[in-house]
Amino acid sequence: MSVAVFCFSMYSIDMIDYRKLEAFCKVYELQSFSRAGKDLFLSQPTISAHVSALESELNVPLLDRMGRTVLPTEAGTILYKYAKKAFSALDAARAEIAQLHDEIAGEIIIGGSTIPAHYLLPRVMAKYMLKNTNVDVSLKVADSEAVIQMLSQGELSVGVVGAFENDPELTFIPIVDDELVVIASPSYASIKEPLSAETLAEHSWVMRERGSGTRKTFANALAEHNVDIRSLPSVVQVESTNAVIQFVKAGMGLSITSKLAVSAEVERGDLVILPVSNMKLKRQFFCVYHNRRHYFPAIHSFIQFLKDETRSMRVDSGAVHD
Repeated sequence: MSVAVFCFSMYSIDMIDYRKLEAFCKVYELQSFSRAGKDLFLSQPTISAHVSALESELNVPLLDRMGRTVLPTEAGTILYKYAKKAFSALDAARAEIAQLHDEIAGEIIIGGSTIPAHYLLPRVMAKYMLKNTNVDVSLKVADSEAVIQMLSQGELSVGVVGAFENDPELTFIPIVDDELVVIASPSYASIKEPLSAETLAEHSWVMRERGSGTRKTFANALAEHNVDIRSLPSVVQVESTNAVIQFVKAGMGLSITSKLAVSAEVERGDLVILPVSNMKLKRQFFCVYHNRRHYFPAIHSFIQFLKDETRSMRVDSGAVHD
C-alpha cells in the first residue's frame, strides 16, 4: 500500500511506500533504529534500509545518525508532520469503512489523571476490552491539566480527570464522586481536634504539582476561607500520588489526596487520616471529550460504556463500590 504525499520545496515525489514511511516515523518517535525494529517486529537492517530508501527517493537526509543517538533533520521533521496526517486519514478511512458494517473497531487513546488512571480506569478498560476485542485501547497518564491540554490538541480520544475547565470546545460529564482527605504519618495520630483551613499553615506540606486536579480542588476549598494555598509551608512538590504517599509516610509533613488512593495504607496503619472541619473536600471525576472531533463507533461505545459502568459507583470507606 502507498500513501500519497506532497512536494517539499525543491523535492518532489508522487508516491511513498507505506512501510518505508511507517519505519521512518517509528525511528523518529523512538530515536532508535533498534527500538523501532522491535516495535514493528522487523530487523534493524530492514528498518535502516527502509529509511535509507526513503532518503534516496526524496534526495534529502531525514535523520542524523550520531552514534547511538538519532536526531531528525529539518526535512525529517516536515515529513513526519505530514506522514502523521496521512496515517490519521487512513485510520479514519478504516474506521468509517468499519462503521458501514456497524463494527466497533479501531484505536482509542485514553488520557487519565493520576487517581482515575490508577484506581478507576484499569477496571473499566479491562471489561471494555474483553467485550470489544477488535478495539486497540491505550492509556496515557498525566495530571488533569495536561490531559485536558492533550484533548484540546487532538492527541487523545477521551479523558478522565479530577478537574473541570470552562472550555466551550470540551464536554465534561461527571461520572464518579471523590472524597479528598488530609493524610499524615502515624506520628500525627495524637491530633484529635479537627484541623481547619486557618490552622493548616501550622504544619509542613507535601504538595502536588500545579496542574493536579487534587491540588486545584484543595486550593478552591482553601480560597473559600480566604486562605491561599501558597501560604502553606511546602517542603516538597511532587508529580504523583505514590510520591505523595511515600513522603508523607517518611514524616515529611501532611498532604491531601483521594481517599481511594490511601485506603490500603490507612488500613495497615502506615498512614492516618486527620479530621478536618469547615472545608468542602469533595470533587467529581469527569469524562471529557472534544466537541469538534468526529468520533467513530469505538470511541462512542467506550464513552457510553464508561458512563454505564460508573453510573452506580460511589466512594465509600475508601473504596469504589457498585
